[in-house]
Amino acid sequence: MGALKFLGIVMAALAVFNFSTCKMVSDNDPFTEPERVITAKAFVKDMKLGFNIGNSLDSWGGETAWGNVAISQDLIKALKNYGYKTIRLPITWADNIGPAPDYTINAAWLDRVETIVNWCFDEKLYVIINIHHDGHGSSKSWIQNAQKNYPDNGANVTAVANQLAAVWKQIASRFYYYSDYLVFEAMNEIGFDNIWNRYQSGQAEQKAEAYRILNLLNQTFVNTVRNSGYNNKFRFLLIPGYWTDIDNTCDAAFIMPTDNIEDRLILSVHYYTPWNFAGDIKQATWGTTSDINTLNNLFNKLKTNFIDRGIPVILGEYNVINKKGTTIKAKEERVKWLTAVTRKCIELGICPALWDNGGKTSSGFHDMGDIYRDDPSVISEALREVLNTVRPLL
Repeated sequence: MGALKFLGIVMAALAVFNFSTCKMVSDNDPFTEPERVITAKAFVKDMKLGFNIGNSLDSWGGETAWGNVAISQDLIKALKNYGYKTIRLPITWADNIGPAPDYTINAAWLDRVETIVNWCFDEKLYVIINIHHDGHGSSKSWIQNAQKNYPDNGANVTAVANQLAAVWKQIASRFYYYSDYLVFEAMNEIGFDNIWNRYQSGQAEQKAEAYRILNLLNQTFVNTVRNSGYNNKFRFLLIPGYWTDIDNTCDAAFIMPTDNIEDRLILSVHYYTPWNFAGDIKQATWGTTSDINTLNNLFNKLKTNFIDRGIPVILGEYNVINKKGTTIKAKEERVKWLTAVTRKCIELGICPALWDNGGKTSSGFHDMGDIYRDDPSVISEALREVLNTVRPLL
């Protein structure tokens, strides 16, 4: 590239951006190519370790409705100091969107999301924002309306796809000038159990319809973001598998969306296996040969079906419950599982994002909280030990 041409590009960029606010100040779209040449595989590897600020922006009723204090800039700084390079911000929008057909998002809610994204950018962190409990977990979870009246659910599928497009169009428009350190994730843990019971055999037609809806919604997401212009034409997009379950996602019925730019899609899955250990206290210990084989077999499925085919993976959630009721999970058992899963992710080039719901009581940590939100200098001994073990592997 000639010196004059390079200087012209630099001057054009300076004219377009106001670096003090990181906001676009021109209506012209200067983005004709990705801002950096990087493969999706290298991009995910560079994200290193991730952390979910859960039960905050994703809470029904507002950011503090589920017992956490508001997210602070000090928390973001602390997470960076612990060695995290990626922050996943689960966001539920249903309480803050208006009626059809526009589904206008409350401007104050978008402003709050943008404030936190900016704090992460100030620390040079990757950020993932998504549509979270709009997908399941409440009567407000409007994405589940796609399965109503099955098999006569065609109009409902169309209505949900239109709403998804309307919501993502607004989110994408708010953030279209942000760099590729911001990742959009279509949805969270989506499946349609009222159509297909994944724990029963047969039901071929029902299964095909359940996957068809998810595939269609994922494609709607990609099309909407790409059509919003600016940096969104090239942004890395995170595509949730069926229920973000590894087995269900490695099924041939799950199809990654098509894209008009190559190598910009990433798969999202979660891992809480076995649930009786990771999500409950029914299994007190972990680490038998059978436990380890299960871990290896499931992640090898991801490798064969996606990673080896050039589709990198982000493990969007994983953790082990601290405490349920009065029963405390032994620290050493949590450390074994967390270390093994994190090591496996690093080995395969997967970015693992710890699920943390900030859970705290007067007697200490509970549920899946490992860092206090109101005092982020307090970290569980289990997580501290895991981080000390895996950081040198990155």
